[in-house]
Parts: sequence; C-alpha cells; structure tokens
Amino acid sequence: MNHNLAPHIRTEQKSIHMTLDVLIAAAVLCVFSVFNYGIRPVYIVLLSMLAAIVSEALCCLIRRKSLRAMLDGSAAVTGAIIGLVMSPMVAYWVPMVGSAFAIIVAKAPFGGYGRNVFNPAAAGIAILSYCTPRRLFTYPAIGAGMQLPLAMEIGAEDIAIGTSLAAQIRSGATPTVNRLHLLLGDFVGPIGATATIILLACAAYLIIRRSASAWTILPYLVTCTIIALCTPCASLGTLHSIAAQLCAGYVLFTGVFLLNDPVTTPRFWLGRVIYGVLTGALVMLLQQVGRIEAGSCFAILIMNTLSPIIDRWSYYAWRSITRLLRIRREVKAHE
Repeated sequence: MNHNLAPHIRTEQKSIHMTLDVLIAAAVLCVFSVFNYGIRPVYIVLLSMLAAIVSEALCCLIRRKSLRAMLDGSAAVTGAIIGLVMSPMVAYWVPMVGSAFAIIVAKAPFGGYGRNVFNPAAAGIAILSYCTPRRLFTYPAIGAGMQLPLAMEIGAEDIAIGTSLAAQIRSGATPTVNRLHLLLGDFVGPIGATATIILLACAAYLIIRRSASAWTILPYLVTCTIIALCTPCASLGTLHSIAAQLCAGYVLFTGVFLLNDPVTTPRFWLGRVIYGVLTGALVMLLQQVGRIEAGSCFAILIMNTLSPIIDRWSYYAWRSITRLLRIRREVKAHE
C-alpha cells in the first residue's frame, strides 16, 4: 500500500460518479432553500459553480492542459459547496471570489484534482470567513413565503435580520428554536446548512452510493454528539441542546460534504475513523471558542495537513496488530 500516490480515487469513472452524487444532493438543498427565500439562493449557488468552472478552465489553458480535465465535475462540486454555505442575502460576487480562490490558489498550484493538499471548498470558505465575515454571517430572518429581492446586494436595512443559531450559542444565549423547527430546518442560517432532515438524507444517500464513507461520517457525528452532551446549552434539555449544537453553523453540513473529500481524507478505514473523530472534536472546539462564527472550514484545513500522517500510522499500526494476533494464534495452535 503506497500512501504517497495521488489521487485517492481509483478511476476517472469513479470520480465522475461521486461528483454527480454530490451535485444531486446539493440540488436538493437548493430546492429546499427556494421555499424559504425564493429563487435568489439558487442564483448564488449557480454563480459560485460558474466561477469555479471558469477558473478551472483558465487554469487548464494557462497550464496548456486539455479542457477534458474539467469533465470530472470537481470544480462544479467545489462551487456548489461554497455556494451552499453562503447567507441567502450575500452579494453575488462573494461566493464567486471564494470559488475562484479555491480553484486558482488551493487546487491548481498543486497539480489539479487528485493532487491538492487542501480541500479547495474549505479553503474558499475560510478566506471568505476571514475577509468578509459580516457579509457571510448576516442572515435574513426566516418567514413563511419570504421572497428575497434579486438585487446584486441586499443591505441589512432592506430586510429583517435574524440571529443565527451559531451566534446564539456563541453568545451564551438560550437558542429560541424548538426541536421540530431544528429538524425541519425552519431557522436562520446558511443556504444549505439548516435543512437538517435533508442533510441526514443526503448523508445516507452518499453512503449508500459509496460516494461518502460511513467510516468517516459516523465517528465525526458521534464525537460531535459526545462533546455537545458534555457542553450543554443553558436552559435546554439534553436532546434539545445536542440537536441545537449539531445544527448550528456548518457542523452537520461539514460532516456530509466537506469531510468526505476523496483526495484529502485518509484511504485506510482506521485512518478515516481517527480522522472523523479528530475533525469532530476540532469543529466543536472552534465552533465554541473560535473567532469566526463557523470554524468548520478551518478545522478541515488543519486536519488536511494531518491526513497523510494519520493514514500512514493507522495502516502500519493495524498491520502490526493483526500480525501480532496472527502470531499468537499460530503459537497457540502449535501448543
């Protein structure tokens, strides 16, 4: 098993299969957002995808590489993920800048898809979180039948502004969202990160389709749940507190979309388990004490640097354990 080879995807056909599955899941989240905010969130996601695809094409031309390299769909997935974590009222250019950064800075210099060290989508979200936090974390109040205007930019004075669940938890306030609204996604937040029941369905779909690994998602969710149990929100019951913390920010969204990048995650099953556990712990830590309202993207980038080490050590550790167990069995058999 050679851990120095990239990409972590076996065939081009497998890559296309995975990207299509992710895009299908992203499309479902976009449809959900239409019911809450109108068609504007769809424009945000599509423009983000367009910026990523154009940036990929420019990089291919500069490197004198065939445009067929774009057919794997990875650029579209990067743009879709960045678009889904935007505020529904964000200016259209914001996700486009994030997608361009993800492709031009975090992906292309390393050799393109399969060779990038960092998750491009996480890098794009991170730079936007650091440079434009007010635009990214200012959300419209959710209401029945709300239709956001299609203007290039919506100011806080133009519509009612709501306080996100993540901001409520960070400030120490008691979350005002009940458990039913948490499940149905009827609360303030990013375009694609509030649809709890749909995100869980997307996770199941991607696992069944083998486009995501249960070895990574389940340890991540279990770790986040345990930490949420140990750090309850004031005046909330245990289950309600856990649900609120898992639904806040990008916690659940990260476990479904950002955590399962096939290039930057470990290949070996034990490495994926460890990766999921450590990422979950770091996500919850940054969610509560980090300077940014949603620190999941930074947790992913930090874990990307450790992924090769985790993969290698877990593989050799498991091989050593199985060898010792085999030797013990052979010794007992000869006694």
